Amino acid sequence: MPRPSWKDLKAEHTSALEELKQLRTKMRHMHREMGSMLLDLPTPADRAGEPEPITDEVTQAAAAAMERAEAEWLLDVTEPGLGGEHGADRIDVYIRGDEGLGWPDADLKRDGRQPYMRNGQFAWCGAFAAYAWGASINSLVRKSTFPSTYRLWRDWQSRRVPVASMRPGDLVIVFNASATDEDKRKKPYGHHITLCRQPGPNSYITLEGNARAAGPDGRLREGVGSREREHSSIAVVYRPQASDLA
Repeated sequence: MPRPSWKDLKAEHTSALEELKQLRTKMRHMHREMGSMLLDLPTPADRAGEPEPITDEVTQAAAAAMERAEAEWLLDVTEPGLGGEHGADRIDVYIRGDEGLGWPDADLKRDGRQPYMRNGQFAWCGAFAAYAWGASINSLVRKSTFPSTYRLWRDWQSRRVPVASMRPGDLVIVFNASATDEDKRKKPYGHHITLCRQPGPNSYITLEGNARAAGPDGRLREGVGSREREHSSIAVVYRPQASDLA
């Protein structure tokens, strides 16, 4: 049997690396989805209510939320051990801090008051959005509605806005890149929570947590980041109402 050439081995190695990259992306999505499922525990009755007009207070709160999200992005927050200026210490503030979710525990698989310490311990995309809106949003809303895409879908049907009407500060829920049409049918509430930083005709720029996106130095890594996402990836867009404000 002839030995493979160096060229063949190099091609096989390149192909294996690409497969590994795709597998890692899929595992990251699955990790995030499993974490979200742990957050989707039964809570009080639907609080969807009726749509409300956009007020100056909501507009001002959205602007403040984006300033706050931008400031966090500039801090260079990454998952623990990935080289950012901040890591688990900052993510823990989003999850357990009074102006984030305000949850006592960052590890839902254990009993007690566990801080955030490792990648995949908590699906914190909603926690980042909650911290961005901070004290502007009623603490009960942050604690019970912001943690997951399912909770937002359950509580905020009246806060839904058309993609074409998206504005900075809106909570934009997206599907994973690997999601099939069947996945989208089963989970119309999407997989991941982002904030609209800048809307566009066919895509939008995000600020988001618990994601692979660009940091303030432009480097792609997992943590708080910014990236462009296509409108085709969007499941639903929500906008807080005046009654949600603190």
